[in-house]
Amino acid sequence: MTKSIHTSLITLGLVTATATMPVMAATAQEAEPVAEQKLVEVRLVDTIDEDRGYCLDIAGGKGANAPLDKGMQAHTCYDYTGGLLEDQSFDEALLKAGQFKIVYFDICMTASAVETDASIELASCDNSLDTQQFSLEENGNLVMKSKPELCVTVNATEKREGRGAKPVHVMRPLSLQACSEDNAKYQTWSLFSF
Repeated sequence: MTKSIHTSLITLGLVTATATMPVMAATAQEAEPVAEQKLVEVRLVDTIDEDRGYCLDIAGGKGANAPLDKGMQAHTCYDYTGGLLEDQSFDEALLKAGQFKIVYFDICMTASAVETDASIELASCDNSLDTQQFSLEENGNLVMKSKPELCVTVNATEKREGRGAKPVHVMRPLSLQACSEDNAKYQTWSLFSF
């Protein structure tokens, strides 16, 4: 099933965004599906102040309409709608290998630098870049592979409210910060899928 057909079926409510999407072969001669992708949300374990939880999300838009130039944020998880949205859906197999790829957009989570206070952004996927190599550790810390003392961290004090949903969605900035027990509620992540 092509991405546009899959998105149309989601819109019509005929399938959920969590349905596995086959990866189509690159050439017309290889028209059969070659692999299945399991999509997952990356969710903060502590809900902090949002009962629906916070998930890694593309900033500035919703689902298939999300812009790719505003980076990443922690945002109300959309699984409460009964499915995963395009801007919060990561390929589980790639994620476990260290690449946090948002399949729908064919783009990867990247740090602006491998240092404290670096922002979490988006860029074309490139496995050779240290800024795109993350690891979700057994303790839930989401760390840089090249500097595992740095955790992807939800901002503890800065919070914005969205404009359209009821109840309102909430967003918080993300950055790399030193992993610490004091910040565990802002640094401990898990995977969710249906």
